[in-house]
Amino acid sequence: MRFLLLAFSLSLPLLAAAGPAPYYQWQSKADGTVICRQTPPGHGWELLNGQPFRDLNCTQPAGRMDRPAAVPGFRPQPGR
Repeated sequence: MRFLLLAFSLSLPLLAAAGPAPYYQWQSKADGTVICRQTPPGHGWELLNGQPFRDLNCTQPAGRMDRPAAVPGFRPQPGR
């Protein structure tokens, strides 16, 4: 029983594989300045086009990543 519990607890980190958050382009409503951030900069900014990027300069589009169905808890979402 102890061995089974130990094996299970050592395999938990393998199930929790998270990736980095994507970057988005934000445009100022005041002067039209465009910045690249992962989170909304605050009031007065709007999402420019909604396209995610994987670098902080917003030059490399984030590619679609399909996970296999064997990943526990993963359900594909339509339109992504």
